[in-house]
Amino acid sequence: MIAVIFGPPGSGKGTQASRLENELHVKHLSTGEILRAEVARETPVGKQVKRIMAAGDLVPDDLIVDIVRRRLPEAEEGPGVLLDGFPRTVAQAEALDEMLTGEGHVVNFVLALTVPEDQLVDRILHRAAVEGRPDDTREAIGERMREYRELTAAVLDHYRKRGVRIDEVDGTGTPDEVFDRISAQLSS
Repeated sequence: MIAVIFGPPGSGKGTQASRLENELHVKHLSTGEILRAEVARETPVGKQVKRIMAAGDLVPDDLIVDIVRRRLPEAEEGPGVLLDGFPRTVAQAEALDEMLTGEGHVVNFVLALTVPEDQLVDRILHRAAVEGRPDDTREAIGERMREYRELTAAVLDHYRKRGVRIDEVDGTGTPDEVFDRISAQLSS
């Protein structure tokens, strides 16, 4: 099973993906966590993406596709993988489709979390204060929201056109409330 958890920055993808990893017994592959780890270790990739992330820009497609291409086979060794933070552009979605087709797989479903933008900004600013994430500045948040509206939202249309199941879930409320809605949606 290959699934994508999808939504704008601050929609709760990482929180819900961690819960789904345990519930569905799938591997949670978070490109954001991978990139932040590369930055923390000051690897060549980390140095390259540090300034990109600080500005709120998307990491270039070729770089993120290469990272996923290297990590995906290991993640697929179990009953499935839940991709978090990838794909973020149609070009990334097409690259993922190509990778999976070569292995005889497809994206089985997309779980899309929806949250009003004002709540997203509040969540991200709170996360920045709690977790000390340097890429969560007000300027970077504004840029990531713009990038989401202009580039990332089109990924859902890409998968709709391919006939992939898309479950849209209200991502407002407590993590438990959101998880209950996700569980109900997935079991229907």
